[in-house]
Amino acid sequence: MSTTIVHDVAILGAGISGLAAATRITKEGLDVVVVEKSQGLGGRAATRRMASLAEGDEIPVDHGAQFFTARDLRFQDQVARWQEHRICFPWSEGFMTWQDGSLHQPEAQWKDTRYACRGGMSQLGKFLAEGLDIVRGFQVDSVTLEKQIWHLHADPTHPSSSISARALLVSAPLPQAMKLVGERLSPDQQELASTITYDPCIAVIARYPDSIDSPHWRGIQVRDLISPISWMAWDSSKRDRGSPGAFAVVHASPKYSLPWLQASKEELRKAGKELLKQAALIGGGWMNHPTDLVVHRWRYAHPKGPKVPSGFLKAPCQEPLYLIGDGLTGGRIEGAWLSGFLAAESFLLKRIMG
Repeated sequence: MSTTIVHDVAILGAGISGLAAATRITKEGLDVVVVEKSQGLGGRAATRRMASLAEGDEIPVDHGAQFFTARDLRFQDQVARWQEHRICFPWSEGFMTWQDGSLHQPEAQWKDTRYACRGGMSQLGKFLAEGLDIVRGFQVDSVTLEKQIWHLHADPTHPSSSISARALLVSAPLPQAMKLVGERLSPDQQELASTITYDPCIAVIARYPDSIDSPHWRGIQVRDLISPISWMAWDSSKRDRGSPGAFAVVHASPKYSLPWLQASKEELRKAGKELLKQAALIGGGWMNHPTDLVVHRWRYAHPKGPKVPSGFLKAPCQEPLYLIGDGLTGGRIEGAWLSGFLAAESFLLKRIMG
């Protein structure tokens, strides 16, 4: 007769917020399990491995979050640890902008340090995940509460079709989180969550001959309301000097991205080519002549709506239930990390106080 393992804490989602919470709670000696629907870690801090034409090596290219800032002192401490382990480095003090038909130098008020990762932004999630108990490929279909125990149910064919814990933190995008546990929130919390939405984003990775000259810009923020582009980056500027590979990344505007969410791979490739034509008008004609391109769609790319002062939502039920993620903090990697960290601190404090 098998015995069901009941963990102290289950965390749904191995994005930055979920991993930050898991790391903090695990440090206190609690049994924490993280479930993740995909095989990757870090959520939208994502990196794709691309082949270099000249060398044949696999090159990391960021197709999700491109960089991060660190304004909160607590997050600055985390960034310092990442820097000590050579996970991240200061990439840029500001980006050029495209506005009124021309490129402009970075504005002084936007010259905060932007950090990136030599090995790709996915290194952040991998570092946070070290030593954690993570169950991958676990797509949660439903969440139930029985005798003060949370149960996460997945496809019956998964080796771990059910995971149980005394406390639950949900870091999925709010629309998904609300479908699973929304009824456990108070009416005010449900109303607040309903006002937070997400803009989608189509991201294009374009590969160029390794012999191409690097552009004079590292990133360009597009502030043209009619442009289908919101952001462009010379991703290869994040890698070690002399590294093989020549890659640019282009992010489409929310308005342009929305109609492509249900598109086929062939249709997405067409959208990618259209975006590179527009990118060539901003970054240089060479951008319209890639040797290859890959297009990725992010359904929940940019959260919109009010920020939650606490950084998380705690359901008014006896059994600990928290909703976390950058959707509650206005977006960004820093906001995601703070949401998970602050929720973990709240949970640990409640546990001590009983």
